[in-house]
Amino acid sequence: MRWLFSCSAILLLAACGGRRATADPFAYDQAAPLAPSRATVFARSPWGTIRAFSFAGVDGTRVPAYIVAPRTRTRKPGVLLLHGSGGTRYDLIGEAALVAERGAVALTISYPSDAPTFRPLVVDARRALDLLAARNDVDPTRLGVVGFSLGAQLAAILAGDDRRVKAADVIAGRGTDVTLYWIRRATKARLFFQAGTHDPVVPHAELLALMDAAPGTPRIAWYSAGHELTPAIDRALTAWVSHTLG
Repeated sequence: MRWLFSCSAILLLAACGGRRATADPFAYDQAAPLAPSRATVFARSPWGTIRAFSFAGVDGTRVPAYIVAPRTRTRKPGVLLLHGSGGTRYDLIGEAALVAERGAVALTISYPSDAPTFRPLVVDARRALDLLAARNDVDPTRLGVVGFSLGAQLAAILAGDDRRVKAADVIAGRGTDVTLYWIRRATKARLFFQAGTHDPVVPHAELLALMDAAPGTPRIAWYSAGHELTPAIDRALTAWVSHTLG
């Protein structure tokens, strides 16, 4: 959705005056009620439960979500998983289960791929982080995001825009004016980039551009893969999230 990228660039420029940012283009009313719906059990396992529900998103919309919670009673990391273009909350439920099995509370959400800017997607993702942070079984100082494709671009933006994000796994992330701007500001998050060596969707140069723009020394892993999540990528992301957030 390249038109989304260009429109978001306009939004970005509108929020930047010369060298100084004058406002956060993804600011929102943090006091607005999340109003989660009653959760229903989607699946159970010996180590945890997956529940389906929704919460209040931007401009009165409802955000469909799955929450995957381990049975242990200690406070745990909270991880938000973000799907690719055309996907839904269901796409990364397998990865969410893997992350939860290693001891984190994992949340997946649905969002549209045809929004005119990144703003509604990022705001809904930030409200998802609010929801995680408010849970009694989540340590709000240990929040992370995992994103694939379009979700990777959101993860890059969140890593630079929301200081609560302590870890961001960017999988097949496209380097655009908007994502490059925000990833350069991701100084508070530990970063992990995963990508396929023969991705037919995201040009290799754009994959590299996003990695090269990241501050510090992020972890980078390449796979003999296309534009997809593979078992090797899943194993690496699960291990990295567990190690990074504890």
